Amino acid sequence: MARKRTLLLLIVYGFAATLTIFYGLVEKHSVIITFFSFHVLVCICIPVIHGWWEGDLRRHWRFAWGSFEWQGTLYGLALGILMLTGVLAGLWLLLQEPGRPEAVRAGMEAWGIERRWIWLFSFYLVFINSLLEELFWRGFVLQRLRASLSRLMSIFLSSFFYSLYHLIISTILFGFRNGLLITSMVFGAGLIWGWMKGMFPSIYPNWFSHLFADLGLALAVVLWIY
Repeated sequence: MARKRTLLLLIVYGFAATLTIFYGLVEKHSVIITFFSFHVLVCICIPVIHGWWEGDLRRHWRFAWGSFEWQGTLYGLALGILMLTGVLAGLWLLLQEPGRPEAVRAGMEAWGIERRWIWLFSFYLVFINSLLEELFWRGFVLQRLRASLSRLMSIFLSSFFYSLYHLIISTILFGFRNGLLITSMVFGAGLIWGWMKGMFPSIYPNWFSHLFADLGLALAVVLWIY
């Protein structure tokens, strides 16, 4: 019964992440509200409150973070560089459509991402967003799904919810067809990071890999959109 209740809560958490992105970007048109509601209320508050409810917050935190080790970190860095290259190549192709960079910039500016803040936004996206997403999806959600589901199903379900809110962002900026394509790539990345978490329990391999993928996004925004 306890496992079923935990599984249900995790599914609710997954939908809550998407709802915060929808609320911040679609309802409020504010990246600040989006970052606060998603990163603070979902990525930080949910794991802390859930860990407190489970009764051993400190142990769960140490387990989610793990300890630094070189083999997995080097693996994550190598994969991250490949992802950075793929992200840059994919976005370069998408932005070749006439008027697409201007349309994407207009959409981002509607969320409050102005040119004068683009470097601060990029820094936050690369270093803070990547860390909090990995701690939440692979350090919190995935590990608790494993208590109720098989490894394959846990990775699939956590990757599904991880990619779900990216459909909102990518569809608004690139249109529905391209949004589906981008979301499928994000889902694939989630599968890879879920598999890596099983190989290397530490947060560092996944974080560094995710960091480089987000660096590709930030570079594309700075070089080709703004």
